[in-house]
Amino acid sequence: MTCLTSLIGINIFFKTIQKLVITMSKYLFVIVNVLFLLTLSSTVQAVPFEGSKLLISCQSPYAVQAGKKIAARGGNVVDVAVTVALVEAVTSPYFAGLGGGGFALIRAKDKTEVLDFRETAPSATHPNFYLKLGKKASQVGGAAVGIPGIPAGLWEMHKKHGKLHWSRLFEDAIKYANKGFEVSGEWVNRTKKSEKKFNAAGKKYFFKKGGKPYKPGETLKQKELGKVLKEMRNRNVVPFYRGVVARDIVESVKKAGGVITMDDMKSYKVRWLEPMTTQYKGHKLYLMPPPSSGGIVITSALKMLEKMKVDKMTPFSGKELHHIGEILSRSFRGRALLGDPKFHSNPTDFLLSDKYITKMIKSIDDDETEKIKPLLDKDIVNESNETTHISVMDKDGNAVSMTITLNGNYGSGVVSEKYGVALNNEMDDFTTRPGQANMFGLIQGKGNYVQPGKRPLSSMSPTLVEKNGKIILAIGSPGGPKIISSVIQGLYRILAKDMDLDRALQAPRVHHQFLPHKLFIEKNFKPSSYAIEELKDFDHIIEEHKWWARLYAVRLRSDGILEAAYDSRGEGAVGGL
Repeated sequence: MTCLTSLIGINIFFKTIQKLVITMSKYLFVIVNVLFLLTLSSTVQAVPFEGSKLLISCQSPYAVQAGKKIAARGGNVVDVAVTVALVEAVTSPYFAGLGGGGFALIRAKDKTEVLDFRETAPSATHPNFYLKLGKKASQVGGAAVGIPGIPAGLWEMHKKHGKLHWSRLFEDAIKYANKGFEVSGEWVNRTKKSEKKFNAAGKKYFFKKGGKPYKPGETLKQKELGKVLKEMRNRNVVPFYRGVVARDIVESVKKAGGVITMDDMKSYKVRWLEPMTTQYKGHKLYLMPPPSSGGIVITSALKMLEKMKVDKMTPFSGKELHHIGEILSRSFRGRALLGDPKFHSNPTDFLLSDKYITKMIKSIDDDETEKIKPLLDKDIVNESNETTHISVMDKDGNAVSMTITLNGNYGSGVVSEKYGVALNNEMDDFTTRPGQANMFGLIQGKGNYVQPGKRPLSSMSPTLVEKNGKIILAIGSPGGPKIISSVIQGLYRILAKDMDLDRALQAPRVHHQFLPHKLFIEKNFKPSSYAIEELKDFDHIIEEHKWWARLYAVRLRSDGILEAAYDSRGEGAVGGL
């Protein structure tokens, strides 16, 4: 009996020790992860690039150097932004080519304006246009191409706000087209991925003779594209929309199965719009209105973040990321009702009303994720990742925040035969096949059906932030629907958490777009393992994605010094004076 008692006692002792070790391990795990969180939230870990006159943040080091040269010659922020975009059209044709479109928020002469140079649907299209075509007709080939807007956008922006003569902005773009530039690893990878969808011209211009791919560091020359740039330099955008370049685009698109006409090209026009505005943490934000969904979704999210006091939570903890994810889900819910305002009445007042915001906040559970009913339960559409963003700001707070895109990687894969202009597949941003799901699961409604001359709904979200009457931050991102969630979290980390600019851009982010009901995290920029375990405790279905949006930003500090940073998730460059 005594022996049995002793064995029981020993057993209890070892079990107690085992529990103690497990408990201590858990506490040690928590301590390690808290230290990780404190490191992430520190404001002294990163050192953004600094300047005193003008700074640029974008994807291409070639473009930064060209923009810096224009600034040194007395060019203003618009001159610099146009120059940067022209160089990127040569060096980054997979997302910044002249055959795409975009949006810009411009602060000049104490006024902030929106320039919409989004692509438009050809006159021969209609809501059922794609139903009799192949499933990928809106993604690959001539039927995927919308009327390009980038050349018209750059011209109109410069005509209204530029300082230097238009012709002076083309020097480096023409040089890199004619004499060539060294392709990067990203250029090579993106080009190889598009090989199968390229038309014959695409393979001719972006591969070597015999179809061999370029290697990183080798020189690519695009002399035919150089001729387009010279035409634009000498005659603004007339050749692109009415002359030899337009004819080349129309003929190439028709050959690839598309319906664009010369009248479509001639009738293209940009739109100057009023920006959306909202207040957040003592700052005034200027945001994109429809046909971008960014302004409405961002405003909705920031209202909920502030009302729920998420900034009081431990940064990058499971609790904070849970609430950010749930807020993103509720904010994306309203995206279903949006479309081009020229063709559709957007319920902006309803989506941003205190009543609706309060209802969404009440639907968020502090302890677990909650799935709520959609505002519209059909009409799902895709949006691709291949976009680029340019942020430029000077010491006086003049700024350009501009996002441009071909939509998919090299857009439609159609490259104009004579001049080598890569063309968009922006038609895929419409609701092309009502009721059918896609790889992203974004919900959209009848407001985004295809109609002649209409602009598709977008996630592009160039943003400007003002304090005491002066722009102090230009920020934006490429990345499909993750643009919006990334800009939201960038603004939150910078304005609410007072993080260093570079650290805020590199920090782990989450993404939720309402449907599917999943919380997406980054494969290469994960939150701590402890935070991930916490998120699972909140019943989140977690899915890892490798490709994420990339933030590019310039900030004007209170001491008058400019600082710029870019997202290390991909290629980027900063510089200036």
